[in-house]
Amino acid sequence: MYPGADGSHSTKSDKLKAAGQIASLRDEFFHGWRHGSWQSLSCSLTDDAVLRSSQHGEGRGLESWRRLLFEDALQLVWMRTSNHASVVGRDGRAASSSYVYGLLGHGEKRFLFGATVILRFESRDDDDRWFLARALIGVNWCKGDLALVEHWRKPPADTGWEPGESAPTIVSELDSPWVDVGDVIPHEPEQAVRELYSKYSFAIDQGDIALLSDCYTNDAAGGFTPLGPLQGRHAIVGQLKSFRRLWPWMQHFADVVRVEFEPDGQYARMIVARIIPDRALDTQDKPLYGAHYQIRARREDDGEWRICWSDYRPGWFTHAELPEFEIGVTYA
Repeated sequence: MYPGADGSHSTKSDKLKAAGQIASLRDEFFHGWRHGSWQSLSCSLTDDAVLRSSQHGEGRGLESWRRLLFEDALQLVWMRTSNHASVVGRDGRAASSSYVYGLLGHGEKRFLFGATVILRFESRDDDDRWFLARALIGVNWCKGDLALVEHWRKPPADTGWEPGESAPTIVSELDSPWVDVGDVIPHEPEQAVRELYSKYSFAIDQGDIALLSDCYTNDAAGGFTPLGPLQGRHAIVGQLKSFRRLWPWMQHFADVVRVEFEPDGQYARMIVARIIPDRALDTQDKPLYGAHYQIRARREDDGEWRICWSDYRPGWFTHAELPEFEIGVTYA
């Protein structure tokens, strides 16, 4: 049981300790997928830990996980992750979501893909350790030589659902961390603001309109290229819902590169840098971004942070030339 499960002595240090362990287990999972080396997780999985993937199949236990992802590891040129978010509950459960994009290669052949990963964690009654209990992998899109993924089940199609499709591994309305974990321990403000974008991107990319609606205040406004300026949550969510139907493979990779709190503590602003997987690094192998969001968020009466204004702006830049804040200026 997570310390403070009865609500009596949950502390900031408890939450930070849990978050640190969960982040480490998450990183070890991606290390295993990337390199085919799973030793670091050998003592950190539950006895019945399951991995499910629409492309790789299903397996229980570390050896099955290694076998399912082994062919990927053999061919990976690189793999990177972004859009991390975690939810920790007082009932001994936690979950995280991440985006991953990777390049497979053999000789002159190349294959680029993007995926969503949800990890479920459990803590034990007798100590403060967390264990990885479940991994869900859903590949959102891919491009390149399909001969490199002959070991996959059917890769995702650009058109989305097709006759004969098997049921998806990830159903956001049932599997997202924000649904999966109950009795949530709130984040500290900066982490809450940073993960607000991850929640937004997860929601729109998974077509989870209820979760997307919870990302905006009722009076939200801003610029939404290519939709133009929009006012009010009803208009924003409605237009984004219609727009999202045209792009079933949508996935918004990004890094939060600036966060700043306003003096009253009820508002925060952030700059979110959009990652384009085809061109994620510059000529010096430094992070390169193809657009950015200017976002203002507000903490509402229920303690949740939500977007109250945003503007999306195309344009390439690096960490050496991050955009300045221009909150309230709409370009769309």
